This record gives sequence, structure tokens and C-alpha cells, in this order.
Amino acid sequence: MNKKAQMEASSILLIIGALVVITLLFCAWGISIVQYNEYAFEREFGKLYQDQKEIGFNWIGFGTLDRVNNQVRNYEMTVTAASKDMQDVGIILNLNLRLKEDQAYNFLLNYKDETTYMQYLNNKVQEKVKTVILKYNAGEILNNRLVISKECFDDISNIKELVYFEFNDLAIVNIKFSDEFSKSLERNAQVEIERQILVKQKDNLQLMKENMGILDIDTYFKYQLIEKWDGKASLLISDALLYNK
Repeated sequence: MNKKAQMEASSILLIIGALVVITLLFCAWGISIVQYNEYAFEREFGKLYQDQKEIGFNWIGFGTLDRVNNQVRNYEMTVTAASKDMQDVGIILNLNLRLKEDQAYNFLLNYKDETTYMQYLNNKVQEKVKTVILKYNAGEILNNRLVISKECFDDISNIKELVYFEFNDLAIVNIKFSDEFSKSLERNAQVEIERQILVKQKDNLQLMKENMGILDIDTYFKYQLIEKWDGKASLLISDALLYNK
């Protein structure tokens, strides 16, 4: 074989080698892996294909995969609302959602990504929750937390755009009022505690009068002493009744 033939053979081998390398690279580049925790659909030249890709290795050629998580997720949303008596109320909600498999294609077709969708959903949830909160006074909000949670869940369930998801649960994580109103609640709570103490003391005095006949003289003097000291006789009365059984 002359020198010219050898050079031609070498050139052919180089071309074949280059073609093999290019083919291998294209094959490797055209394969994508779909994870167990996602739904994936092929997009090629701007068109999204409806056939869902199987978990594992998939050939997509020149296309790419649009992926969306298929697991149950908790989304936390903060709503700033006003109560019926015009108190500012901050509410932290936790929404439990999971994308429906039969809606995954439509979801990706209508929204470029989940972040865009959640921004839109957040606005809708804000409207629903603010409407519910406006029905209750601030004190009622604290005392009817479960009722309000259910009402919010029912109203949010009617959001049309939530059709893509399984809406499993809604929980009110926290309710916060303004500092001024919170201090007012603390003062009211303290007044109520003091009122209950006074009622208890009154009941104890009545109990002492009803049982005065069975109390021994020492216990009676102990009662007089502690009554003059701080007005609390509940422990002594209990001791006296146990002593005389």
C-alpha cells in the first residue's frame, strides 16, 4: 500500500471515529432520567407532548423534559386580614396539596412552572381567607379556630384553579394580633383569673360556714388565722374536712 492510500485510509478511520464519537455523544445527550418523585413530559421545539414519560431512562432526542413534583407538599401562606371589629389579624396557613396525575399535563401546559402557579393561588387564598376572617370579632377568632379552619378549607376548595391538585388539608398554624390588642387580651385574661379566684374564695367561705359544726377548735383557729392573713382558705378547708372524716 502506497503512502497516498495509507493517508486516505487514516482519514477514513478518523472520520468514522469522529462519527462514532458524535453518535455516542448524541445518544448520551438525548437520554434523560425521570425520577420516581416527578411527572415528566417531553417538550420539543416548543411543543409539549401529552405522553407521560416512564420512570427511568427515556430517549428524548433533541427535546427536553418538563418536570413537576408528584409528592404531597405543604405550602405555608401568610394572610394579613382584619376582623369584624377592625382588629389587624395575621394568620399563617398550611395547605396540604398533591398534584393529580391526570392533571399534570394540563398543569404544565397552562403554567410555565409551579412557582408561577403558587403565586396565583396565593392571591386567591388571600381573598378567601380575608372574607372568612371579616365575619368574626377578634375574640371569636381565638375561640373558634377549628370552625374557621373548616370554613377556610371549604371556601378554598371552591377555587377553580385548584382543580390540578388534591387538596387534602388546611391548618391554621398561628394567629397573631397587634401588640396593643394582645396586651388587651392579657389584661382581660388576668381580670378573669382574679374574678375566678374571688368566686372560689366566696365558695370556700360558704363551705366553711356549712361545715363549722364538725370542725375542731384548733382547725377553726387556723382558719381564722389564715383568713385574716390573705383570704385564702381552700387548702385549710380541705385539711379540716379530711381531718374530721
